[in-house]
Amino acid sequence: MERQGDGKMKRKMHLQRGQMIIVVSTLIIFFLILVYYFYIQYGQSATFDKDNKYSVKGVDVSHHNPILNWKELESQNIHFAYIKATEGTDHDDRNYKYNYELAKENNVKIGSYHFYSFGVSGHDQARHFIRVARCEPGDLVPAIDIEHSPANPYTKDTVFFNLIIRELTVLENELYEYYGVHPLMYTNRDCYKLYVEKYFPGNRVWISSPEEEPEDKDVKNWVIWQFTHKGKLPDIAENVDFNYFRYSYDRLNEISIP
Repeated sequence: MERQGDGKMKRKMHLQRGQMIIVVSTLIIFFLILVYYFYIQYGQSATFDKDNKYSVKGVDVSHHNPILNWKELESQNIHFAYIKATEGTDHDDRNYKYNYELAKENNVKIGSYHFYSFGVSGHDQARHFIRVARCEPGDLVPAIDIEHSPANPYTKDTVFFNLIIRELTVLENELYEYYGVHPLMYTNRDCYKLYVEKYFPGNRVWISSPEEEPEDKDVKNWVIWQFTHKGKLPDIAENVDFNYFRYSYDRLNEISIP
């Protein structure tokens, strides 16, 4: 016959064993998630597919990237680049001047972009971009970068959301009035649905979609597809954003400043 104390001891041991299994399983799952995260972030790299149906290749860069060897980009048959010029009302990208001049010297067709700060004066942001960005005739049209970030959080507050749209509309209008062309709207799929599709149906779209190729039924008016954030270039250790232009090289003129 089992004594009462023995039964309690066995139940306690079973409980401890169960708790240990749960802890170990949780640690294993956490470790696998961590490995997967680092694999996605750092373990995958991409390059331009020689057999891809899109033949016009591009990159986009900011101060987060080192100054590129633009001569090497030309030799790699990279046809265009978007370069960050400004953010908000007072931030100038520190590499913009150098990237712009070096790209020009090496015959890479370039455009300049502005990172939109949610809810901040669209007029002041437009003035800031116009003051800093070169945007010469023949360059690609200016682009507005619309995406969530720690400084641009998603909101359910309808008052703030309406402010985001209102100031973005002011920014878009003032760039159009100054340059005579509508800016390209850079965004990802989520932000396209929130801020672009309904409010800027006539603007051409530069879509960030590493997961899958965009389709017209999902993203109207897309002309540039940013297909990876993990592009690899010779002599550059860091990843670079890679893009495809949707049409032939000659049609880049359709998104160029007159």
